[in-house]
Amino acid sequence: MRRLFIIAAAVALLAGFGGCAGRARGGAPGPGTPQSATPTATASGTPAPALSDRAAIYTAMLRRYLTTSDHSFGADHRFPIAYVLDQTDSAAVNPVPSGQPAQRAPISAADQTAIVAALADVGMVRFISDRKTVIEEKDNCQQVRGGGILIILAPPVAAGDRVEVGIHGFVACLGATWFTYVVVRDGTGWKVTGTTGPMAIA
Repeated sequence: MRRLFIIAAAVALLAGFGGCAGRARGGAPGPGTPQSATPTATASGTPAPALSDRAAIYTAMLRRYLTTSDHSFGADHRFPIAYVLDQTDSAAVNPVPSGQPAQRAPISAADQTAIVAALADVGMVRFISDRKTVIEEKDNCQQVRGGGILIILAPPVAAGDRVEVGIHGFVACLGATWFTYVVVRDGTGWKVTGTTGPMAIA
């Protein structure tokens, strides 16, 4: 798969941010206290787990990313499966290595269950603990097996009812994105309002 590598900001700007695959943003805490939301029904009709703030933020991000052209494969493209790393990584948004260690933290089992249930209408979403388990190499190019996508999320950086969260989506050696979403809470919940900072597409 051949794709153009586009840097939406100068390389010098990108290099100024931390992380081997993203900007280091782990110093600030994300939303902390879980806040219950109205549960939705699963396909079987049973109530889905209520979303904590963190799970609701990640759900909004993943829904936007997987159902729009943000993943760079076209607005109508749907992946047969989306693998999501079960721990956040502060280096999830920058393709330029910084040499600094990334900060990682697990996504709780409860949040994983809630996110998967909330995205049941989007397609198959599965949390994994090791990215190597879903990567294969063909023609000297690493890619996600089964035509899927691997997604790595950064920890939310909070500023009141607004958070910035890095996301890295990897499909193949020439098919990946790195950028930061802006997610805002209003009266109906958390919603993605756009992006901020540098963006890279391979």
